[in-house]
Amino acid sequence: MTADVLLHLDNGVLVVAMNRPAKKNALTAQMYSALADALAEADRRDDVRVVLLHGEGGNFTSGNDLGLFVNGQATEHPEAPAATFLRAVIALRKPMVACVCGHAVGIGATVLLHCDYVVASDDARIRFPFVDLGLCPEFASTLLLQQVVGRNKATEWLLLAATIPAAEAHRAGLINRVLPLETVAAEALSVARCLATKPRQALMATRGLVREATAALVRDSLQRETVVFDTLRRSPEAQEIFRRFLQRAPVRTAGGQGAATQFEVL
Repeated sequence: MTADVLLHLDNGVLVVAMNRPAKKNALTAQMYSALADALAEADRRDDVRVVLLHGEGGNFTSGNDLGLFVNGQATEHPEAPAATFLRAVIALRKPMVACVCGHAVGIGATVLLHCDYVVASDDARIRFPFVDLGLCPEFASTLLLQQVVGRNKATEWLLLAATIPAAEAHRAGLINRVLPLETVAAEALSVARCLATKPRQALMATRGLVREATAALVRDSLQRETVVFDTLRRSPEAQEIFRRFLQRAPVRTAGGQGAATQFEVL
């Protein structure tokens, strides 16, 4: 376990906190591994009935640490560092609640599609920045997002990659409830504790049945996205975007038509 991921058991709720606030909880390879281990342990343990995922320091997560996307990292990480986390989330049989404050970007946005209940603060901002980074979406989000918010809205969010206020995400159905910042953590824990009091077998069986119809589609979508994502990640276009971001330089389009989005939330 790394200090960048904190665990706490509270009345059957395993509270999993991303704890890298200086980097807006950008996820490293070590954090992905620790998160995957925590979810696998939660699935095994009888004293854990629900998982509550949140971020420390005022943000949920700004997504993948872009340093992991640079081609030189491929030798050190032959498999995408996020892969074990993705598999652990999909394999989890117990409910997962998300408490979203501040920025939820990239995988911080797509993981919400795999949660059973999402509570967000009114300052929460969600973003699917993949196209602007020279990438395609991941975590089966090209399938799940349109199931949740409809094809037109999903296409808008994925292609334009604009920041989505919590209120809009709530209206579209991605978020269950939006509350003031000072009350959101308590509400998320309350929901998780409520789920933890339900009959365990009935809770897990019902959750499983809800997800069963799309389980194979999710796996297929994830596999296709992974192949395309890795191809795009290695492309000169994406690598130039990553280098410019890591140098905090303006990102320019291939045609040289001025500066594109600065990714200031990362």
